[in-house]
Order: sequence, then C-alpha cells, then structure tokens
Amino acid sequence: MTYATRADLETRFGTDEALDLAGLQAGRIDVALADAAAEVDAALAAAYRLPLQGGPWPRLVGIACDLARRALYDDAASAEVSARADEARAALARLAAGSDALLDAAGRPAARLQRAAHAGPAPAMTPDNLAGL
Repeated sequence: MTYATRADLETRFGTDEALDLAGLQAGRIDVALADAAAEVDAALAAAYRLPLQGGPWPRLVGIACDLARRALYDDAASAEVSARADEARAALARLAAGSDALLDAAGRPAARLQRAAHAGPAPAMTPDNLAGL
C-alpha cells in the first residue's frame, strides 16, 4: 500500500530538496516511497489487517515521508533528517504496540487485529518439572 506520494514529499520538504535528492536518477523518489511503505507495512502487519481500509491515514503520510527522505539522503543525512526518521520508526512501534492510536483523516481509529487468548490447562513441562533430568 502506498502511504505517501511524491507530491506529499514535495509539500513537506520542498520541491527543490526532493529534486536535489533524486538527482538525475529517474524513479529514485518512487523507490524511496515504496521502501518506506514496505517498512510501514512490516511494522504494522502484526497489529492491523493490511491493506488498511478507509483512510487516508495522515500520520502514516508523515511517517512515510520522513522515512523516504532519510533514504534519499543516503549516508549524508543531517542530524535533523536522521532524527525525524528515528522518530518515525519509534512512532510505528508505538502504533503497532497500541500505545498510540492510528486514526484516519476523519478521526476514526483503525481496527486492530484480534488475537486469540490462550486458554487451557497450564503447561505440564516447565523448567521446575524438568529439573534434574
């Protein structure tokens, strides 16, 4: 799923910066955005059914833009660019853990996956039961 577009990146960071980062390599911005979307999906897959329904998801647009921007800088990213990407990854972790809510543009939360609770007898083989074997 695509969370951000080239236009989103240019709106947030300026057309000049986006063009400078892409250089003469056609499609470099699209690749960075696709890689950012894959990172978002990987972080959220255990907590949400993907692709997300509804939307748009403004928080994910910002996160994807920060991740793509960092990728476009290669190894020469400024401290601010790196810090924003680090915060984007931390935000993804909070969203996946459920400590932050993932809201669509209308303020509706994304439905989290329901996990089955463990039920049944206690395990018969425990470290205490196996001691001395």
